[in-house]
Amino acid sequence: MDTNERRIVCITSELICNSLGADASDISVSIKRDSEKFQIRVTDNGSGMDEKTLKEVKRILHQPFNEMYDEYYGGLTGSSFTDSSLNIIGFQVHKAEVESDSNGTTITIMRKL
Repeated sequence: MDTNERRIVCITSELICNSLGADASDISVSIKRDSEKFQIRVTDNGSGMDEKTLKEVKRILHQPFNEMYDEYYGGLTGSSFTDSSLNIIGFQVHKAEVESDSNGTTITIMRKL
């Protein structure tokens, strides 16, 4: 498994863990990739986020991409050794969209290769 495949697995794992933590009983995962980028979308029917939490998650996932952080933290995503894996995901992606309400949450991330 190459680095980008590991990154896809780890990011997807972290997003699924967040869905399970929100008591989701229906979780859909979509992964699209080509030679230039990959996109991961996770949609759930969990409890959703209030406005304050949603704003904070958007802030965390919209951090500027930083190659130095990406190299250092990339292997920690989805690890039980970190409390804030969304922060680590934020360092590794180029674009993130988050939608959430009382019916669930959809997070879409995109990373250029």
